[in-house]
Amino acid sequence: MTKEKVDFASFIDAGILPAVEILNEQGFETFESCQGGEGHCYEDPTVRFFGSEFDLIRAYETCRAFGLNVFEAKRVFRKADVYVDNNTPAVKSVGETWDKPFNELVFLIHSKTGTIFFPR
Repeated sequence: MTKEKVDFASFIDAGILPAVEILNEQGFETFESCQGGEGHCYEDPTVRFFGSEFDLIRAYETCRAFGLNVFEAKRVFRKADVYVDNNTPAVKSVGETWDKPFNELVFLIHSKTGTIFFPR
């Protein structure tokens, strides 16, 4: 049985696709992206990916080397509620835990190119 190759590019916003492709080609594991703007999840073009804080620095430098207009590079730590479902109608939070941290790059649309790339 062979697996069909999924064309993930068709599921990614066109405005952020170049950044996702560059990061994936360079070995980064992206898991969320958005081109930003009205009607989108994020205000600015954003890519989230797994890795260490050193991967974040490497990803930032990689994107800059490819001419991408990186605005912010962040390491994100989030708290999440912990729930216990004891088959009762009301599921209650029993505390909080920290999710695994991830990295986030935020890009700006360049005024001259209209894209996330610097002019050449």
